[in-house]
Amino acid sequence: MNVKKRKSSEEEEGDVISKLPEELLCHILSYLSTKEAALTSLLSKRWRDLFTLIPSLDFDDSIFMPCLSPEECPRTSFREFVNRVLALQSNSPITKFSLICHKGVDEDLVGDWIVEALRRGATDLTLIVLFPSRLYSLPSSIIFYSHNLIKLKLGCGKLGIIHHSLFWGDDFIFTNLKTLHLDSIDLGQKGGSFARLLSKCPILEELIVNCMKWHRWSSASVCSLTLKRLTIDGEQYLPSMDSCIFKYRREKLASGNDNFIDPPAVSSHFGTESPRYVSFDTPNLLYLNYSDFVACNYPLVKLDSLVEARLDVGSNTAQRHVRDSDEYEVRWDATNLIMGIQNVQTLHLTSDTIEVIEDFCKTVPVFHNLNHLSIESDDKRAWQALPLLLINCPNLQTLVFHGLHHRVTDGCGDACDCISPPPPSSCLSSCPVKILKILDFGATCREMTLVEHFLKKLPRLEQVIIVLQFDSFLEENCDHLEVSKALEMAPKASPNCKLKVVNH
Repeated sequence: MNVKKRKSSEEEEGDVISKLPEELLCHILSYLSTKEAALTSLLSKRWRDLFTLIPSLDFDDSIFMPCLSPEECPRTSFREFVNRVLALQSNSPITKFSLICHKGVDEDLVGDWIVEALRRGATDLTLIVLFPSRLYSLPSSIIFYSHNLIKLKLGCGKLGIIHHSLFWGDDFIFTNLKTLHLDSIDLGQKGGSFARLLSKCPILEELIVNCMKWHRWSSASVCSLTLKRLTIDGEQYLPSMDSCIFKYRREKLASGNDNFIDPPAVSSHFGTESPRYVSFDTPNLLYLNYSDFVACNYPLVKLDSLVEARLDVGSNTAQRHVRDSDEYEVRWDATNLIMGIQNVQTLHLTSDTIEVIEDFCKTVPVFHNLNHLSIESDDKRAWQALPLLLINCPNLQTLVFHGLHHRVTDGCGDACDCISPPPPSSCLSSCPVKILKILDFGATCREMTLVEHFLKKLPRLEQVIIVLQFDSFLEENCDHLEVSKALEMAPKASPNCKLKVVNH
């Protein structure tokens, strides 16, 4: 008798979660995928219908795939699951609806699901359609519910195309849309697409555009008074179809899985043929992430409120050929772009951008507000512009290097010790940096020498943090203690400098 009472008491104590209010349980379930939430209905009668009350639905047909090839997997179970969940929910409100579909799901059915979610009040919509080499048109019914949306994400994963017709209609506007994320979207062949799109989003605060199909636009302009965050990623280094197939077949052989088939072609039009002229008329923008080939010019760059920026602006093969030739005049000018970000406080630059500043900028501004500068290094890119950048950052506090590699040139500059004999003075001697952080440090002789150069030249250093690249320092047969000991013995310009070496 006592055993039964004790067991009953333990069961009651162990099921405290089920005693929580329905609202709280639904909130907890909203952090699970819809399929995982549906499985909780097996726990008890109390849980049977709880998942149908969740206002956030997340459908991804990849979790229904028993194998790695979408084309060979049955789709019936996924279609039935989505239809059943929507039917069980009846007319319950939906706030967030996410749908990821591969080849095999009927497009009309996808449209019906989207419209149903919007009809029931969805304000956050994500649609990723991975239909290879296929043009997908959004249902026209979305126009009637466009005023509901606050957040919209559309994408094709670089495989297909979502047609631009939705954004060109005259009879609708995204009245309440604050976040718009577009991936592999075709906005059409008209150069005013960005301006037209933004005109339909009067209170938009965040715009993310990845892998655009530019159609050789003569110009592209981002113009918005409300925009606060902007990401444009041109994905200029898409792999060729041959390399995709080679990698895919290699993975197939390595896995021993005969279900693999060759992947569909990746459209070479995306991320290429970038606009000749690019403008940013966004005076209230706080964050900019811009990655693409350098444009011929940047006629208007209005970024007065910018706080943080990441630039990955590179030159293609043709641009580098013209740059290196004495017979042609360089036609690209990125001066306005760099001058336009002069109020920034945090700046991240890739090695390509450093080279573009050297090759395609007539002048570099003084960054009076810049206190955090991050540099990504590459042994194929030069550092010639780095000394001028450091000289023009009079209030720089933190300097971060992602790797310590660069291509040595005759004009390498005095930020490093590559020139022999070294120059009598260095830009580092007047640099106000207090915190130096080096990531992916390989502890090679060359890298150790360069760190010693920084320690010897930077007069105001208070802290140096070095994060070792795991594979590299093992190959050098040393650990973080040995690296730390070696650098502690190096001469330092700042007597207050503290050194910290940590593993990755």
